[in-house]
Amino acid sequence: MKTINWGILGAARVNQRLLPAIENNPHSKLIMLASRRDGAAQECINQYSKYPSEVKASQDFDEVIQHPDINAIYIPLANEEHSEVALKAIQHKKHVLIEKPMALTKNEVAQITDTAKKHKVQVMEGFMYVFHPQFDFIQQMIASGKLGKIQYAHSMFSFPIQPARYYRINRTIKNGGGALWDIGPYAIHTLRQVMGGHIKQVNASAKMNSHQADMSASGILEFTDHRRATFDISFECVRRSEFEIFGDKGRLKCHTVWQHEDDEAIISYELDGSAPVVEKIVKGNHFDLEIDHFVDCILNNKESDKLSMDGAIHQAATMEAVYQSIQNSQWVSI
Repeated sequence: MKTINWGILGAARVNQRLLPAIENNPHSKLIMLASRRDGAAQECINQYSKYPSEVKASQDFDEVIQHPDINAIYIPLANEEHSEVALKAIQHKKHVLIEKPMALTKNEVAQITDTAKKHKVQVMEGFMYVFHPQFDFIQQMIASGKLGKIQYAHSMFSFPIQPARYYRINRTIKNGGGALWDIGPYAIHTLRQVMGGHIKQVNASAKMNSHQADMSASGILEFTDHRRATFDISFECVRRSEFEIFGDKGRLKCHTVWQHEDDEAIISYELDGSAPVVEKIVKGNHFDLEIDHFVDCILNNKESDKLSMDGAIHQAATMEAVYQSIQNSQWVSI
């Protein structure tokens, strides 16, 4: 079977998890990593690669994008850089896995979608959590009807930001800084996944720092059938990555969305009139599973059935509307 040769653009912290996931896939090989920071690419390779002598370091993104042997590129750059670099990679007929958020606007994601179709390559937004076995369990519970019709959901994502990560809050929210673009995509994406349907309008507010990046934000998502969901995110609260779903027959809680592969996941639920149930879900590495899924999409020339580009466009439209609502202090329609 064909081997997918990978390049990575950026020596981001997430490479600690994604780089090994690429190397763990039996049909993948990492051959190059580029970072514009002097020495960062080689340091990243030395830290995280099992085969550091086989991975070339570079400071030139074009060297990766134009490499004739590279089939797929992973982009974990700053949020505001995703679109331009992804389009360039796609135009060179590379399959692209883009860290969330795929881009800062709906129009940019639509352009990425159209360009990918034109050049016949696969593109996927990096929401690794949907591949963990616990999320399959949650979706099965929803589909079974045991919880009834899902009427409301709430998500909470936060961690106390440390000085080493201040680069995430040193530019305005307009330019991709702050909690909204960092952990906000998870808060909103999880709600979209468990609620189903399309969001009609949003209302959100945020607490800004001196750079006009949001340190925390919260909001309401109203769906076209008038159901609602809420979220709160923060760089000032204890670490949380959880959501809760409420149907007319029961409720369910995902206690840890950012699930570590060495830990059993815990899902708790309570059906109307019955005692609470706690389910222990089999361990899983959602980064490995994400790469396995994307490689399968490439090898079989098919769009992801879990993270479609239509879904990415609606995700971007929702994120953009939340940003506009924060700016304007009013409901914003999608």
